[in-house]
Order: sequence, then C-alpha cells, then structure tokens
Amino acid sequence: MVFSRTACFRRLFGMTRWIGVWALSILIIWDISTVWSLDLNLPETAYQGDMVVGRSEPTAEIWIKGKRQLMGPQGYFVLPIPRDRKTDFRVTVKSKAETRSRIIRILAYPWRTQKIKGLPQQYVTPTPEQQERVISDNRKVLNVRGDHPYPIPFFIRKGFIRPVNGTVTSPFGLNRVLNGKPKNFHSGVDFAAPIGHPVRCPANGIVRLVDSGMFLMGKTLMIDHGLGVTSIFIHLNAITVNTGDLVRQGELIARVGKTGRATGPHL
Repeated sequence: MVFSRTACFRRLFGMTRWIGVWALSILIIWDISTVWSLDLNLPETAYQGDMVVGRSEPTAEIWIKGKRQLMGPQGYFVLPIPRDRKTDFRVTVKSKAETRSRIIRILAYPWRTQKIKGLPQQYVTPTPEQQERVISDNRKVLNVRGDHPYPIPFFIRKGFIRPVNGTVTSPFGLNRVLNGKPKNFHSGVDFAAPIGHPVRCPANGIVRLVDSGMFLMGKTLMIDHGLGVTSIFIHLNAITVNTGDLVRQGELIARVGKTGRATGPHL
C-alpha cells in the first residue's frame, strides 16, 4: 500500500520505524510520521520521508520554494518530506498582516537494502512495449495525485488504520535490488496476507482510480483522503468499490492478491 503527497509512511498506522523486510503491497504515498502542529508550532526536526501535518489561520497561505501549499477550510495543511531530502525545509506563512518563516531541520534516515530474487525478468527489464504500459500506468496515478479536488482532510479526526492485519514484510524506503539489478526505492509498505484476505479502507476518502490490469501493479485501487493525501492498493485479487464511491474507515474495499510484479500474495 502506498500513501502519498509523495513522501512515506513509517508511522502512518502508529508503527515505529521498521527496519526490516515485509510482504503485502499497498502503496501508501507518504511514510507518515505524522507530526501535529497548531498555530505554526512546527517541529524543529523531521526525518527523511516524514509527513508533517500543521494548522494555521484558514486565511493564511503556506509556501514552500515558491509554491503555495494546499490548505483545508479549517487551516490544516500537509508538508511531505521527500525520502531523499538532504537540506533543511523552509516553510513560509503569509497572512494579510505579516509573513513569517520556519525552518525544519531534516534528519537522515538509515535506509536499508532489500534484495529480491526469482522475479520474472519481464518485470525487471521490460520490453519497449511493456515499458510503454508502465509509463501509461504511472501517468494514470500521477494524474490523480496532481489533481486535488478535495481540500477537506478526511483523515484528520480518526487518522489511519492498517488495511490488513498481516505482518509487514517490506517497509517503505528500502533500496531495492531485483534479480541482481538495482532499481528504484520501495515506495510502499508490504503486508503478508493470503489471497482473498479482506482489505479495509484505512481512512475516509473518495475512490479516484480503479484499474484491473496495470503491468507492474496488477489490479490497483486509489483513494483520495483530501489535502492531496492518497493511498494506493496494488497486486489485488479483487476490488469491491467503484470510482467515485465515498468510502469509510474500516469498510471492505478489496481483497489481497498477487497480480502484477509479485513473488507471492501480499498487499
């Protein structure tokens, strides 16, 4: 599963920082080390891949590197810290009366390396035709991530729950070597679970994408939780919701599978 506004999720489900291997696949686009801050009392430090959730006056503006950040009607905003960020994070707050800045010092996280063998070679070095499919699939996901129609953060009140009860087999952020070939870092969290195991909605949201045949991700489901925070569930066996559905925390949304690039059943 992967959560995103493009960071990670080490603590998204109340987890400590896992440094090991997992096995189910969800894409949760943010390693969410959720740090709450009110009235711009932002933390002094954050780890690479953390997600900082803050709150300010609803009429204020939050800026990072010249880009205005999304803000909900109650003043909540989200600051995703990229997984490989090495420099400090400057947050600028603008209101009618004044402009202020805060610095968040970024701490390095000891990302480990995971080696996976036995994958069909087409999933490691795809043909040009297969690579075109991968590009097309990624474009669908990026289109959803780049569109933010829901400024209300549905996850604020209840946070996130684990979508399955399986053991984490591969945490977010691992450097990955597939069949001996270095690849991109692991951008999700894998949970071990048998085929058909129920997948529950981690937080309230709206279904933005349902796809039954992505090349690497297999059957894929994507939920928008507001403020640009999304979750993606991949390698599924079945999806029980449709695009546009309003889904509630704990609701059955899919079942675990091993579609796409997967060595066995997992989320």
